[in-house]
Amino acid sequence: MLRKKSFAIIVGSVLLLTAIGVYIAVGSLNNTGTTEDTNQTDVVSTAGVETTPPQSETKTGKENPFGEKVKTPLSENLIQQYIHAMSHQKVKAKEKWSFFEITDERIDYLLGQLEINNYKNEQTYKDILTSWKEGDFSGAVGDHNVIWRMQNGNIGKATGMLSANEEKKYIESQKKEKR
Repeated sequence: MLRKKSFAIIVGSVLLLTAIGVYIAVGSLNNTGTTEDTNQTDVVSTAGVETTPPQSETKTGKENPFGEKVKTPLSENLIQQYIHAMSHQKVKAKEKWSFFEITDERIDYLLGQLEINNYKNEQTYKDILTSWKEGDFSGAVGDHNVIWRMQNGNIGKATGMLSANEEKKYIESQKKEKR
């Protein structure tokens, strides 16, 4: 009798653990594209016909001017990556692994994202982007480094501003924009 109870408990435990494992595995498969940093799109069914909306269009109806197909509202991490990559055109640093040219369209897009979502460091992003929108890049070194610290940076701290000529050369040397 004790053997049958022990066997039943073991079998029940194995089944329970298997069910939990399957639940987790299926859940992780279904959530593969839930972060805003992925390229997954939502499928919309209209009268039995499935269509995929344009991936780069956002909830605000504006296309992502960074040329990436990501879900919106943007994640906090992606906001940081975009600001960080744009700041590289203005600052001196030993290492720069990302680059997006600063444009009014990109600044407006990020400011728009701040309007449709709440972010932990929203005021910092707003202050940086508003200064840049006004053409004031005098704080770009600090702007870069505050975002760099948020991202736990340990290589590539900004040490100064690029001159106008250095900035032009840096932009021209970039073969590809990337975060």
